[in-house]
Amino acid sequence: MTIKQLFSFNYLKQKDVIFNLFVYLSFIATVLVSIIADKKVLTYFMPVTIFAILLKYISLTKQNVKPLYIIGLLAIIVSDLLTFLDFNTHFKWITILTSLYLISSALILRKYLLKGQLKSILYFSVFIGLLLVSYIIYSVLDLILDFIPEPMLLYIILNAFSVLIFTILCALIYVNDHYDNSTILLGAAIFCLFHIGLTPINEFIAYNDTFTVLIVISHVLSIYLFMRFITTTEAIKTKDIKQKYF
Repeated sequence: MTIKQLFSFNYLKQKDVIFNLFVYLSFIATVLVSIIADKKVLTYFMPVTIFAILLKYISLTKQNVKPLYIIGLLAIIVSDLLTFLDFNTHFKWITILTSLYLISSALILRKYLLKGQLKSILYFSVFIGLLLVSYIIYSVLDLILDFIPEPMLLYIILNAFSVLIFTILCALIYVNDHYDNSTILLGAAIFCLFHIGLTPINEFIAYNDTFTVLIVISHVLSIYLFMRFITTTEAIKTKDIKQKYF
């Protein structure tokens, strides 16, 4: 290894450490703020944490950055800002921006689905999971509909549909078991579902500081785990694998 190569390697290693520290420290700070401070203070911390994940993503992908994911993360940053400013007032835009992130993420996941893979929707485990997710979404909608103005119903349906599609894709990729780290993707989907399901309950029905902490943790983990999956996992082709059946 030449001196130039050694210098370049050390530089990249140091840069990676810096980005990791930025992500971890901003995440810890955000969680601490959610525990000890007023919710509105998170306006200054949560967007920074998501921005740190965005920088980490760019540093890992370099020339292979996916514009869709950048757009999705920027949408989430704005959504988080509006959420902690005034959830009720900005509910329409929060649902639109969150849906934009979920749709962008779902489009990115398309390349990880193999031809003929959609038949795995018939797998018993996926079918049960789909029913469970649908029931959770229905239960949340049933709880909050009385608190939502009728004109907002369309945006709620859009958000529910986006969550369902994103979760189904994650489940399909996980169940087919073609990727070693598909568990990371499943974790991202579970945390996402938890965050989106609990947030309206916390804001509209029964606000609780503990719920806020759980929402913050699940929200960040969902985005971070999804980022880890798409940056560490190369999509494979149908010809390179043997389809697995249960």
